[in-house]
Amino acid sequence: MIIINRKNAIERATFLTQTSSLNAATIAVGEQLAGAAELSMDMAIAVLGNNQIAEMAGFLNDSKTCKELDVPCDGVGLDLDELREWGLTRKQYCVAHEIALVAHMVDRARTHHNVSTDTPRTLRAYSS
Repeated sequence: MIIINRKNAIERATFLTQTSSLNAATIAVGEQLAGAAELSMDMAIAVLGNNQIAEMAGFLNDSKTCKELDVPCDGVGLDLDELREWGLTRKQYCVAHEIALVAHMVDRARTHHNVSTDTPRTLRAYSS
């Protein structure tokens, strides 16, 4: 069983301000799986062992909300045919699921701390 320390992954990914939240999450999770620090994106994907994991993480990040992802991976009904199409095992899907969730949480943290890799926008005079 793969255990990702979500809090550490979010802290690490939030620190990687010069990269997208999804890439930062992939790197942070890859570093935990490798037991190594300061991996590049390519190195993190190599640690994952299947670039489809990163692709699935991107798909989940785009298609699911933080709340939808914030459920244990084991509790998610998985379509085994879909997993086969993606070339993923259940365990690999769960890693992708965790990367997508960490990416959403990093987005939230960056918005909260006003750290962004986007071009600066005009500050609004009201708070949301």
